Amino acid sequence: MVKETIRVGGMSCAACAVKIEEGVNKVDGVTEAVANYGNNTVTVSYTEPSARDGIVRAIRKAGYTVIEGDAKAIAEADLREAAYKKSNLILALAFSIPLSIYAMGPMFGLDVPFRDDAEIYSAVQLVLCAVVLFAGRRFFTRGISGLVSLSPNMDSLICLGSGVGFLYGVYCTAAVFGGDTGMAEHLTFDSAAMIIAFVSVGKYLEALGKVRTNDAVSGLMDMEPQEASVIRDGKEVRIPIEELNEGDTVLVRPGEGIPADGTVLEGSSRVDESMLTGESAPVAKKEGDTVYGATVNGEGSLRIRAEHVGKDSVLYQIIGMIEGAQGTKAPIARIADRAAAVFVPAVIAAAVAACLIWLIAGGRSVSFSLTVLISVLVISCPCALGLATPLAIIMGTGKAAKHGILFKSAAVLEAAGRVDTVILDKTGTITEGRPEVTDIYVPDGDWETLLAYAAAAEQDSEHPIAKAIRRRFETGGRPVPAYGDFESRTGSGVICSVGGRRIAVGNAALMEDLGIDVSGLKGRYAELSAEAKTCVYVSAEGGPAGIIAVADPVKESSASAVASMITLGAVPIMITGDNRDTALAVGKMAGIEDVRYGAMPKDKIDAVKELQVRQKTVAMVGDGINDAPALTQANVGMAVGSGTDIAIGAADVVLMNTDLRNVPAALEIGRETVRNIRQNLFLAFVYNAICIPIAAGLPYVLGMGEFTHMPMLAAAAMACSSLSVTANALRLGRFRPKSVADAKAAV
Repeated sequence: MVKETIRVGGMSCAACAVKIEEGVNKVDGVTEAVANYGNNTVTVSYTEPSARDGIVRAIRKAGYTVIEGDAKAIAEADLREAAYKKSNLILALAFSIPLSIYAMGPMFGLDVPFRDDAEIYSAVQLVLCAVVLFAGRRFFTRGISGLVSLSPNMDSLICLGSGVGFLYGVYCTAAVFGGDTGMAEHLTFDSAAMIIAFVSVGKYLEALGKVRTNDAVSGLMDMEPQEASVIRDGKEVRIPIEELNEGDTVLVRPGEGIPADGTVLEGSSRVDESMLTGESAPVAKKEGDTVYGATVNGEGSLRIRAEHVGKDSVLYQIIGMIEGAQGTKAPIARIADRAAAVFVPAVIAAAVAACLIWLIAGGRSVSFSLTVLISVLVISCPCALGLATPLAIIMGTGKAAKHGILFKSAAVLEAAGRVDTVILDKTGTITEGRPEVTDIYVPDGDWETLLAYAAAAEQDSEHPIAKAIRRRFETGGRPVPAYGDFESRTGSGVICSVGGRRIAVGNAALMEDLGIDVSGLKGRYAELSAEAKTCVYVSAEGGPAGIIAVADPVKESSASAVASMITLGAVPIMITGDNRDTALAVGKMAGIEDVRYGAMPKDKIDAVKELQVRQKTVAMVGDGINDAPALTQANVGMAVGSGTDIAIGAADVVLMNTDLRNVPAALEIGRETVRNIRQNLFLAFVYNAICIPIAAGLPYVLGMGEFTHMPMLAAAAMACSSLSVTANALRLGRFRPKSVADAKAAV
């Protein structure tokens, strides 16, 4: 299965997105296509690589273009598009404003040239209007194409509205030159021109808004250095970043950006990784440590080996994840999609019906009836409807990325806003995840021998407790003894032979299964557990040998994060395979009341299912392989960035650092984004609900007279609706999660 986000040129509204989706979904091999008007993309999942050619053809057949290139090239294309719209806007305003003054001046007592010469008066307006229509030629080419293909879009409404106004003005001008000078009073050139001008203002502001919404991606791209200093044949050579290869030795001086992911070969420094993790504090780096491309070196020089360059770097993986999320749709977007699918044809039908009703049943003039037609067409353009959801999603995912929170889809972002229960793993999530041996209790015998047995049994395990036991043994500089007849009991411990003796290392359940009486050790076990230490029993030859206690300190951020979750109304639950006393002690330190201990991996997924049956929206936070099933089952699975690749792959959200405060921050961003979407949809619909009746002639029905210049007001209202939605979405850029803000203030 291939999933690709393709940039599309020519999209002008939500109806365009629906049209593209319909065309691409018909291509053989395509399993899903999601078009997004907010960032002009279509994200396609297809089974065969050969299907891509068919996808491109379908997009072009629908009347749109495919923009090839990387994120940087696409960002540049956005800027060029904004510049193009700006130049056309300037041209439209330069001629439409004088035209409006010239046409409406006499109404306000203004003496304009040639007002008494109907032929020149009409011809001047015709020429000025023609220039404005040339500035808005895109509306006509795309609008007519949509009408011809029976797939009308926003441009079709503009084309019809402005075009009808222009053609009626031409008809009146022809009548003036034919001798009927009274028709100069019915010219509609100013309305046709101002429609183009006002809509052009809205489209230019949209273009600027889309550029702003992509700040998260473009900001990451800008962090990548353009050149790198590599060592070749013993000499330092400065090369473009595109020529850097895997295996190159790179010299990074103080203050320079690191050009690729790699390993430090020489030197020590502190590196600013905030663009990846959201953490402002630089991270110490020394020989053997991993560094990442686009991070910034601090005070020391580093010599690194480039291992992942260009598209293979973590930077581009993050960009791909952000773009992937921005190219998807949240379930709430279906409201706009369903409306957009029928909106434009319905508006055209309503506009024609209103025109005919006034012309035939209402007995109004052709000029008044056409004014109603034009006004309804223009004021109903679904630009704001198409922008409502995608702009908020783009801003929300971008804001999250700046805090080191990566959402994999828009649906997950929306689900995060509904989370009311958070299940937290203990080790590596609530705690630091790097426990150390603190106590070795041996009633009878040698503690070093006991430690050797345990280290041998745990030498191939990646569990944090096993690593702690090995680290403690290896500090003596001795090799870990060999083992044989190894057996692992998931969630309980391990059994093996060491030096001819049968050794077991694990919890009370393992000892009970093996029939080993550890009652004589339980008193000391309870004392150590009460100190928030994790204890394991060690047995030798079927008898109890001792206890090894390991302490994993609770993160400084855990208590604050849990308090923030509770404030948000999300109930925290800790589930751990640890023993009762240790689990309760850690839970108390973190401020968690619901603590579940002695849990197997299956118990975690069962807990998630049980909560979901109770109609809870569950977030699962973990960092280990044994958390992966529960992460997948949860409504929102969150993996901390220090976790295993399997956990990160199973999760819906990746937290790029281990600060647990990012969990409530993710929930806050989700809630704020959903709130913003609802506000945008309200703004998009309320304009139409209020303005369409007015455009259809309600003021005249109420005795307020004829609104001669309603088409211009309609165009202005349509532009305002798009502007209000865009401005509201951009507000998310200033949003700061309270859990993060409180943490900063406390420092």
